[in-house]
Amino acid sequence: MTNRKWKRVLSIILSVILVMTLLAGCQGNRTQATKGAEPSAPDSESAEKNGDRPYEGETVNVLLDSHPWQKMIEPMVDEFTEKTGIKVNITVLGKDVYWDRVNLGISADKPPFDVFMLSPNQSGYTGYTNGWIASLDEFINDPAKTSADYQFDDIYPYVVDGFRFPDTSGNIYGIPLTLETYMLFYRKDLMAEQNIDVSQLQTMDDWMKVLDQIDSAYKDKGISAAVIRGQDPTMPDELLAAVYNNWGDRPYLPQRLFYFDQGWNAQFTDPAVVAGFKTWAKMVSLGPTGASNFTWYDCTNQFAAGNAFSYWFDVSAFASIFEDPEQSQVVGKVGYLPVPKTEAGNGTTHWAWGLAITEKSKVKDAAWQFVQWATSADIEMRTAEGTYGPVRVSTWKNMTDVFGTEFCQAVDQSLNMSAPGYLYFNGASEINSRIIDSVIKISQGEDADTVMSELNTQAAEIIDKSGLKQQ
Repeated sequence: MTNRKWKRVLSIILSVILVMTLLAGCQGNRTQATKGAEPSAPDSESAEKNGDRPYEGETVNVLLDSHPWQKMIEPMVDEFTEKTGIKVNITVLGKDVYWDRVNLGISADKPPFDVFMLSPNQSGYTGYTNGWIASLDEFINDPAKTSADYQFDDIYPYVVDGFRFPDTSGNIYGIPLTLETYMLFYRKDLMAEQNIDVSQLQTMDDWMKVLDQIDSAYKDKGISAAVIRGQDPTMPDELLAAVYNNWGDRPYLPQRLFYFDQGWNAQFTDPAVVAGFKTWAKMVSLGPTGASNFTWYDCTNQFAAGNAFSYWFDVSAFASIFEDPEQSQVVGKVGYLPVPKTEAGNGTTHWAWGLAITEKSKVKDAAWQFVQWATSADIEMRTAEGTYGPVRVSTWKNMTDVFGTEFCQAVDQSLNMSAPGYLYFNGASEINSRIIDSVIKISQGEDADTVMSELNTQAAEIIDKSGLKQQ
């Protein structure tokens, strides 16, 4: 048999194994909102008979990341089934396997899920370029499929723009679920013990001095001065916030942000980029033993357990963990602030989760009914208490009493100086891996300028290989 035939046979075998594995995963990990595991084919005759329940009897399979939103929405799904007659099967996976399952699933000829939580840069761009995820404009704009009460315009437009491809003028491929801006968490009780007035800390340099003081006072007591993501595959998303905080008011390009210019020339030796990387590396070095390997999960656990003074450039929604007595030892002791300014200015980035539909789903209309319900204003008012990251204007107006004034002000200030933190282009994944390696090298004492020069060369080679300069 020729190599080409072998490759084709192997591809078919792998596809079969993939679908069987994912279906097994759905059975093994599924939290069944309602019973019934097999997706139903659309029934046009039933649709005509059922009137306001046109998709009754159909089944929508949903894949969710383990996330505060997921924990809030699952107990409510029976309400959706009672309203529509649509059965819903939910599979929940941790981040360590979620992205692989998404990318494998949406690329399959018969995706084992119809709806999934979408990341614009982790799976969105790849899914868009390969035609694996469905455009949602036809649903949003169809009054027969979308209720007038849905009020899509109530969702912040700049959050929606993150789910448009190939750029902000394109179609919408995901409906925002939760908004995450990157901010600073710190321990107010430890500040008081050290007689530090937080209102006097105006700059990043001010905070760096405090971190050194905290390190000296608490390191031997098992409390680190800082925690921050280390070799976490998602770390480059948050790192963009540290770079932007040093960027100033210079222009940048969507999708490639601060790392490449109009001609796709690498800019990793730009002083602002170097400064952002050095800041991040410093925070890693101030962490506990093993901090260079920390994921977001490790960081949140450390902070919630009371083992860290500060948590930098990370997700505003984590406040839902820190203020939950069942998950946190620091309830009522956490302060919330936008990241402090640098000599260049002040900035951060934001990110959002969304719900998307697979292009090859056989039940797209029923799937859209679930997406529409799950992202509606009424449901968000209920999930927001667990996510601390609503995406609707109307929800935020009603959440001050729930979240507290300090948190709401910190998020508001952060969003007012925020840019969408999405890198998506051919080669971005490989460059992100090199970015992580570079930060860790600097945190371990290697010369920052040398490391960044090497990264610049590596990034240029990846871009050349991708063919972007010829486009």
